[in-house]
Amino acid sequence: MEEQLSRPYYQDTGRRPYLYYAVIGIDGEAELEISRSRHRVDEVPAGLVVSAFRRSEHAAEMDQLLGGVLGQVLERQDKALYEKAMAGKNWLILQGSVQKDDTLDYLRNAVGIVQAALDMGADAVLDLLALRLIPPQGWNGPFASPFSPWEHVAFLWSPMEDGSFWLHTRGMLKFGRPDIGLEGVPQSEQGRAMDIFRQMVFYGAQGAVFTENTKLHISRHTACMLHPELTGQMDDPDYNNEHYRMAWADCEFEDV
Repeated sequence: MEEQLSRPYYQDTGRRPYLYYAVIGIDGEAELEISRSRHRVDEVPAGLVVSAFRRSEHAAEMDQLLGGVLGQVLERQDKALYEKAMAGKNWLILQGSVQKDDTLDYLRNAVGIVQAALDMGADAVLDLLALRLIPPQGWNGPFASPFSPWEHVAFLWSPMEDGSFWLHTRGMLKFGRPDIGLEGVPQSEQGRAMDIFRQMVFYGAQGAVFTENTKLHISRHTACMLHPELTGQMDDPDYNNEHYRMAWADCEFEDV
């Protein structure tokens, strides 16, 4: 992740990134060993806490976290992995609000700590903010270089009553930025909608905020003027975060 750690568009909005990873099914007798060179970790970022859950002591909390609506989502994604996670007796959890976020060093360190925990023989990682269970071999995406911000965010499509779609993200809170919602996307325009989201996620990860009308170059020959409205609360069940609300009908495309 070294290439883009500087967050060149960073603005301090007062929001801070929040992370929550649960490494599930670790060897309960093993100790967490973090290597500066192998895991690319030089510190536990201020605000993050590493804690252990054991089913013998924390069964209710573990079952609650993997149950309910989230459990249904995770089971649909990968039933076998979900069942393995439900059976995990020992977890290691990394969570908290990062205090220093003008670079992405905090995320590099967090990803490396999770990798070190996976090296303890874990079965899965729960990325709570992106609503996904990741098998150990699948952690290569967030851990790999060059850094890809899209690996840290979920892109969700929900049908609307008029036959169009609502595209929305989960996970931008990892960057201390609002999530993104775009309503009324025609099925034929899903490609261009994703191009918009990829750009917004990229610049948000780099520290940008969208506080006014914004023009993005979404391809070599196309730009789009957006009109994002910051709305929502941190307890909004659709995002668990504030979000930028946009409507497809308001997107203004032009050739460049």
